[in-house]
Amino acid sequence: MNQALQMMHQQESNPLHASNIRLITRNIFLRMKSFLFTLLLFIPAILSGQDVSFEANAPATVEEGKRFQLVYKVNKAGEDLRIPELADFQILMGPTSSQRSQVQIINGKVSREVEYTYTYILKADTKGTFSIPPASIVVDDKKHESNSLEIKVVEAGQQSAQTPGVTDNQSGAISDDDVFITMKANKTSVFQDQPVLLTTKIYTRVNLEGISDIQHPTFRNFLAEDITGSENIEWSLENINGKTYRVGTYNQKIIYPQTSGQLKIEPISIEFLVRIRQTRQSNNIFDNFFDTHRTVRRTVTSDGVTINVKALPTPQPANFSGVVGQLDMDVSLSKNQAKVNDGITLKTVISGTGNLKIAAAPNIAFPPDFDVFDPNTTSNLNLTVNGNKGSKTYEQLIIPRHSGAFEIPPVEYVYFDPSIGQYRTLKSQKLTINVESNGETASPTNQQSTGPAAANREGVKFVGKDIRYIKTENLNLQPVNTFFFGSWKFVLGYTIPLILFVIISLIYRQKIKVNANISLKKTKQANKMARKRLKKAAQHLKSGNNEAFYEELTKGLWGYISDKLVIPISDLNIDNVRQELENNGAMKDNTEKLVEILETCEYARYAPSGETAKKEGLYQAAIEVISKLESNLKKKIK
Repeated sequence: MNQALQMMHQQESNPLHASNIRLITRNIFLRMKSFLFTLLLFIPAILSGQDVSFEANAPATVEEGKRFQLVYKVNKAGEDLRIPELADFQILMGPTSSQRSQVQIINGKVSREVEYTYTYILKADTKGTFSIPPASIVVDDKKHESNSLEIKVVEAGQQSAQTPGVTDNQSGAISDDDVFITMKANKTSVFQDQPVLLTTKIYTRVNLEGISDIQHPTFRNFLAEDITGSENIEWSLENINGKTYRVGTYNQKIIYPQTSGQLKIEPISIEFLVRIRQTRQSNNIFDNFFDTHRTVRRTVTSDGVTINVKALPTPQPANFSGVVGQLDMDVSLSKNQAKVNDGITLKTVISGTGNLKIAAAPNIAFPPDFDVFDPNTTSNLNLTVNGNKGSKTYEQLIIPRHSGAFEIPPVEYVYFDPSIGQYRTLKSQKLTINVESNGETASPTNQQSTGPAAANREGVKFVGKDIRYIKTENLNLQPVNTFFFGSWKFVLGYTIPLILFVIISLIYRQKIKVNANISLKKTKQANKMARKRLKKAAQHLKSGNNEAFYEELTKGLWGYISDKLVIPISDLNIDNVRQELENNGAMKDNTEKLVEILETCEYARYAPSGETAKKEGLYQAAIEVISKLESNLKKKIK
């Protein structure tokens, strides 16, 4: 629409273009009507392809005697909504239904979201934890069920007559009962390296706007890992000493004590930003309708935590892995049959819960006839409230150097189990490997190799590559005191790059000079650019896309004139094109032919009669006109 008005403003003196503008406007409105019709046609199909989602929502914690909402949401129109029997709650009102819809068009793709909501107002009369079974609804002649809910009803506390969560205060003072924090450990008596869960919670009866400063404990004599997965605090309600608090878990950490004794954890200190409301004291009756708010800072400190850490029993086993927790072990070979010098992988998987990050690799007694490489360790661990849970895998490559039947003694892995306060030993079965000769060993044997020669064996050696033959071919020997510096090769090595640098610099400067003359560059490339645009028009001609063909043909001709005469397209029209072409030496016949082609293209694009034009002849005529103009136009250089 804006394009049509702009063309009308620029070319209002030309009646031919005024007619074309009316055709353009009509074409735009027809396309808009077609698009809206298509949109309305496909919206039912879009909605029918959506999966039905039926969801129930309610607060997880409510106060005794207070009202709350039970909301059911479904994304398609349904009927026969049936909710379960709510014996533990009173239904004060409902259902109240509402509908919300939204249509989005992104990159030509139409999507619509519809949501039907059914709201009930309930009241909780008894303390405890209650379950609400799933509700059902019929959508498209099919029954769908919602999720079940669990609601905890707590004792009602002291409530202000003002807005919940906002403190009425004249002086801005906040008591210790309004907001406080706790830091608690799930165990206060543990063994060294036994994981402990440390939880920090926030209790508040005021409106917290944010946190401005935090002083964390230093955790001396502990290793600490943060287990909190989300930065958003999930709040619930709890009744403490007759007062109802909003409670949220701020942080959870897993700590591993590194020494024994009475270990103290310093308190955590948090500075909160608290929004308080103050009622104006004024004799003006109108001021009583307005409240003022301000934000104050309140620093809250928790109590410290003391943990009694017991030392691990002594004496410790010599092959103690350092793991404190509960473990399992699995040991396996990649193959039990092999040939001399074949690689075999021994895989040991240690799985369980505890401080698995420091788990050491198992000690395995391999026969002396094997070359043993360092194990490759991979971990698959997740941090839980009981410490790291998962597995560590040790893969060790071994290569037999002699044939025979070999045994790997049972693999032992020692860890400490804090649940019984004792060391435990995991023990695998013995492993047997049968190694066949492949002709590379000098003296194969059917028994396990022993003795000083085997015990003091060296690493893998490629003896055939240790000794090199003396070269016997012709050598290029040079006299003594012969130097490359000062020779003719040395001179050429500096002269040739210098000459190439000068040549390249001259060519580059010439290219910069040519590119700087934009007018000359456009004039020289006008014919090339026009043929490129006409090539696109030929492609649309073959595909039968008439509108695109005429559009590309018109762009090619206008672009050629603009580049050749160095005139912006916005400043060109039929009248001044004739004048400019004649001023630059164009033949009058070629000029008139060019104007005729442009007008034919304009009519063919917007007028129904344009479909019957001979497109092939028009295309050939355009090429011929450009060729003739190229031969007799003067070069115009600014």
